[in-house]
Amino acid sequence: MTTWLVAFGLAVLLVPRLILRLSRAGEPPLVEGEWQVCQYSGGLIGCVAVVGVLFLTLVGFAYTHPGRTPAGQMLPALALFGCFGVLGCCCAWQMGRARILWNDREVRSRGISIPWEELQEANFLGAAQAFQLTGVKGQKIWVYQAMAGFPELWKKVEEFLARQPQADSLP
Repeated sequence: MTTWLVAFGLAVLLVPRLILRLSRAGEPPLVEGEWQVCQYSGGLIGCVAVVGVLFLTLVGFAYTHPGRTPAGQMLPALALFGCFGVLGCCCAWQMGRARILWNDREVRSRGISIPWEELQEANFLGAAQAFQLTGVKGQKIWVYQAMAGFPELWKKVEEFLARQPQADSLP
């Protein structure tokens, strides 16, 4: 019992610090020419991929070493662990593709471009645990706090939103 409590305590203390370090939170954004880049760090993407591969490895091991577990009980568990593994690998792949570029004129991501003058609002959506930048033409760009360079991008967003005249202040 004591071993489990020590392991749990170490996990509670070390895992958040590890994830924070892997995410490169607080580090300045990467710069590519005139663009600053907000993206997930390679360490964080690798961590998610390792978890996905771990689940797939567990499926393979459990399938080849079923022990005394009846097949009817084994297949649902293998399917569940297999889903977690595939979803983990897909999530890591999508994280690798997520990049937000910005400069003094606009912010863009995956074919969507919002000039700063057309930035209408920035909302935090609790269900997605993400920020959504919305342009006047309905364009949407999702930004996550775990992305390296997020604080600098968010300062720029707040700067441009503060410049816009508020509809409430009109007579």
